[in-house]
Amino acid sequence: MKEANEKRENRPWKILELILFLVSLVLFVVVLVNKPTGVESGSLDTFLYWIYVLVLFAICVTLLFPLFAAFKNKKKLLRLVLLIVAAVVIIGGAWLLAPGKPIDTNAVTKASDFKMADTVLFVTYLMVAAAVCSLIWSAIRKAVKK
Repeated sequence: MKEANEKRENRPWKILELILFLVSLVLFVVVLVNKPTGVESGSLDTFLYWIYVLVLFAICVTLLFPLFAAFKNKKKLLRLVLLIVAAVVIIGGAWLLAPGKPIDTNAVTKASDFKMADTVLFVTYLMVAAAVCSLIWSAIRKAVKK
């Protein structure tokens, strides 16, 4: 009986997941069929906007689920607040370190675009370095425990 209730509770998420996947697949096929030759293509713009929607959805879900869980336990709430503060410090530090130096391009770009691109690159480099360090640390820790 418990499994049946869990399946019913998960059904709306599965349906939403299927709908998002199908829309993404259709837009991807439309872009492939149209074979855009430049950045001015309408189908490419639609696909990029859909990607923005999916990323925004992923960010919201990633933040909302821990937030709901955190209100059930004060320890989890404190951990979530510390995680948010750490994220703000990391992104803010990357923003301050990012040079945002303009480069020559054929497209019209603003200086803030370069600053944002540099910030995203710095955060990405930091996250990759943290992932590699955690892999090495877990391997060393596992070897020491044995």
